[in-house]
Parts: sequence; C-alpha cells; structure tokens
Amino acid sequence: MSHPHEYLLKEFQIAIDKLVPLTPPAVKLEAQQLHDELAANENSSEKQIHDALVHVGRKEYPYRQAYHELCADDEEVRLQKLVFDRLEPEVKAKIDAVTQHGVHILDYVKSPLFEDQLTSSERYSVEQAVLLAHDALNSQCSERAVKRQETYEELVAKWQAEEDRLQKQIDLLKMMAERDPKWRDEVLGKVAELEEGWSVTERDPTEEEIKQEIDYFQTVIAEDAEDGGSVVDEDLVG
Repeated sequence: MSHPHEYLLKEFQIAIDKLVPLTPPAVKLEAQQLHDELAANENSSEKQIHDALVHVGRKEYPYRQAYHELCADDEEVRLQKLVFDRLEPEVKAKIDAVTQHGVHILDYVKSPLFEDQLTSSERYSVEQAVLLAHDALNSQCSERAVKRQETYEELVAKWQAEEDRLQKQIDLLKMMAERDPKWRDEVLGKVAELEEGWSVTERDPTEEEIKQEIDYFQTVIAEDAEDGGSVVDEDLVG
C-alpha cells in the first residue's frame, strides 16, 4: 500500500540523492533516517514531511553553498568542454556554430534551435553528454574541494554564519506577529513561506525578500498604531 504522501516522500528521496558531494555523512545519514521513518509510518503528515525537508535543508545549506562557490568560477567553461569532448565531430560542429557566439550549450539545449538543427539521435547524444559532463564536473569539484580543504571549511563557516543571519531576520519578522493581532496570521503565514525556502526541494530564502516583508509589515503596523491601533515596539520596527 502506497503512502498517502508518496509524492512528497519521493521528492525527499530525490533531494537526498542529489545532496552535493562533501555533504557530511552524518547529515546524509540523518536525512535518510528521517525519510525512512516517515515513509514507514502511514500516519506521518504532510507537515511532518515538510518539517523534515526544512530541517535537512538548513543542515546542508552551508555545504551546498560552499561547494558551489568553490567550483563556480569556471564551471560553465569546464562543463561545455566536457560536453564537447564527448560529441562526434559533426555534432560538435553544428553546436559550435552557435556557441562560438557566446551561447552556452545548456541554453542551446533548452532552445528551439536544439530541436530544429539536430536529429533525434544527435539530440540524444548531446543530452547523454551533458549528463556525463555533470557527473565528471561533480567529481572534479570534489577533488578540488578535497585539495583545498582549508578553503572549503572556511567557506562552510561563512555560509553557516549567513544561514544564521538570514534566520535571525526571519525570526525578527516572526516577532512582529505579536505587535498587532490584525496582522498576526498574515505575518506568520509569510514567515512559514520564507522558512519553507530552507527545504531541500525549494529555493533558498534571500535577504532581499525577507527585508521586503519586514519593511512592508513595519509600514502597515506603524500606520495602524498611528490610527489608534496596537502600539508598535520601536526597538522592533525601528
């Protein structure tokens, strides 16, 4: 019998399988144990699964960001070279006619030109080359991170601090829910939406969107206070 939230659990497992290399084994193990426990319990709720995704997402966030920062400088160039190295000369020539003008191969693959200019067998060969190139790139990046372990660890620490900083901003928004009953539910709903961004299956929360929400609720709560509504804590909103 399938789990009532099988689709979410499948997303969870895919996310675990795609954790970046060099994610600590303890984080991967905890994530897999959480998944398996939830999958084994048919009464586990959608909220419990979402909470687990957020928990794992916060733990892997600094490692993912550090990994990508360490490898991002020349990633596009290296990926394109790895793809070209795996293509037959005639296919490579067709693609090179486009990419030599500054179009990256991944953008070309997503464009209508990919369908129009290449046969089905040629497209298949390119798609397979891209998959293999991604695997090779991950391997190269892992080797680079191992060789530059000190730099990698410094980046992890940097992104752990960034994660804490962003969460403190979200917590500041959460505190604003207590300042005005009129806006409480809306504030808490926005907080939940932002914290959902920590999930390993969602886009990371950003300082810009958190600040935008804080600014908005500062304004509306202050306006209510001026109109004789709830008193606003100046230390909080100022």
